[in-house]
Amino acid sequence: MKKNQVIFLGCVTGTLFVFASIFFYRMENNRRPLPMYYAVRNFSLTDSDGQAFDQNRLRGKVWVAAFVFSTCGDVCPMMSKNLAALHRSYALRNDVAFVSVTVNPEYDDPKVLAEYAKKYQADTSKWHFLTGPRENITELMINSFKMGSMDEPIFHSTNFALVDRKGYIRGYYDGMKQDDVNRLFKDIATLLKEWPR
Repeated sequence: MKKNQVIFLGCVTGTLFVFASIFFYRMENNRRPLPMYYAVRNFSLTDSDGQAFDQNRLRGKVWVAAFVFSTCGDVCPMMSKNLAALHRSYALRNDVAFVSVTVNPEYDDPKVLAEYAKKYQADTSKWHFLTGPRENITELMINSFKMGSMDEPIFHSTNFALVDRKGYIRGYYDGMKQDDVNRLFKDIATLLKEWPR
C-alpha cells in the first residue's frame, strides 16, 4: 500500500473516531436524569433470618423493592423470577440490593421466607425477604411506595420500585414486562453513576 493511501486511511479512521466519540459523549450527557418521586419513610420489619430490618440497612445502596407473597401462584413467580435475574446481574456489587416484602405476613414468617429465598437462589445478604406486622407492611406499601390497596393489600401491585442511595424512589417498572425489567436494569446502572450528587 502506498504511503499516501496509508495517510488517507489514517485520517479517515481518526475522523470517524472523533465523530463517534462526540456522538456518544452527547448521548450520555443528554440523557435526562431519572425523576424523583417520594422519600421512603422509616420502616421496621423482620428478615428471613429473623433479624430486625429497617431502612438503615439499605443506606448508601441502590435498591429495588417488590411486594409479593410465597403462596401466590399468579404474578409473584414471574416477578420473583425477573427479580432473581436482576439480582444475578448485580451479584458482584455490594452497593445494589433487592427487597421482597410479603403482603401475607400471617403465613409468611421468616422460616417460610427463607425457603422462598432458596427457591430463587437468593443471596440474602443482598436480596432481603421481609415480613412483620401487617400494619407496618401496609404503611410501607401504601404510604411510602404508593402501591397496592389499603382495602385489599393481598391484591398487590406488580410494579418494582427503584430507590436511590438517599432513599428516594426514582422509578416504577412492571415486574411482569420484560421491556420494563430491561429498563430497570439500565436505570440501576444510571443511579450507580449518579452518586455522589
